[in-house]
Amino acid sequence: MAYDLIAVGLNAVDVLVRLPESVLHDDKQFVDDLIIQGGAPVGSGCCGVARFGFRVGMVARLGVNTLSAICLEEFRSNGVDVGLIVRDEVSRPAIALVEIDHRTAARTVFIQMDNYGYLQPADIPGTEIAQARALLVDSYDLDATEAALEAAAGTSCRSILDFESGDQKRLKKLMGMGTNCIFPLAAARELAGMPEPGDVLRALGDLCPGQVVVTDGRHGSWALDRDSGGIIHQQAFVVEPVDTTGCGDAFHAGYIVGLLEGWPLELRMEFGSLLASRVAGRVGGRTALPWRKDAPTMIRDDISSALHEHLSKMS
Repeated sequence: MAYDLIAVGLNAVDVLVRLPESVLHDDKQFVDDLIIQGGAPVGSGCCGVARFGFRVGMVARLGVNTLSAICLEEFRSNGVDVGLIVRDEVSRPAIALVEIDHRTAARTVFIQMDNYGYLQPADIPGTEIAQARALLVDSYDLDATEAALEAAAGTSCRSILDFESGDQKRLKKLMGMGTNCIFPLAAARELAGMPEPGDVLRALGDLCPGQVVVTDGRHGSWALDRDSGGIIHQQAFVVEPVDTTGCGDAFHAGYIVGLLEGWPLELRMEFGSLLASRVAGRVGGRTALPWRKDAPTMIRDDISSALHEHLSKMS
């Protein structure tokens, strides 16, 4: 099977609850929004791409347990191929308890990674990556991430890096192997040692030979225009937020869909922002991810005419 996208990275199960207006401690109470679903940046990002009809495979290590079974079912139900997942007896995904503030939509995340199935370089399907159109990696299993980037090197496979934290020296080295670096602004500032988005992008542009983008929630996203040396800013779309879980993952998914569709940078950023705004309106990072058939329903008055045209042709 030839893949459009192969994802390598953190795998999780999210338990999300939107807290009521008042919490009765040391007691029981009913809540309206409590969801169990798959999570993690790469896991949710690849699901968003698969929903648009692309051939997507996830590389993870899972065992024989309930959490692993949930992950597998979540990937299958989102159209992600599980043939690249490595199985053993004891590995399990991370589990995250996500508490969502009903007033601000901000979330507090509690993560446990006992018996987590960390990927090893030997788990990386080098041949499949070399033949894929795109690769999505994160900064959790850096040895596995480096092995995946090495497999993509010298091929036509585009590599999308989603780094949130990790050893600075190692991350900078891996950036030199990527074609598209899309980081949260906070992580990018730490790597660059500068506060302003434009300065951050130019500093990281010296490390990454390809495209560099930073995201910052409701403030939007910025990208370095390699041709002009200028900075492109994409505003966030206005939305009444319910839960901010997975908004960054949705941005990556929209960007990658645009990349696979052959769209220019500005359109990839706009579509990523549009998907992020949609996800913010529901509880859970995957709940509101659209399918390709839903694309025309995403048309709104404040999108560009170019994105309007592309969405209207999707079905």
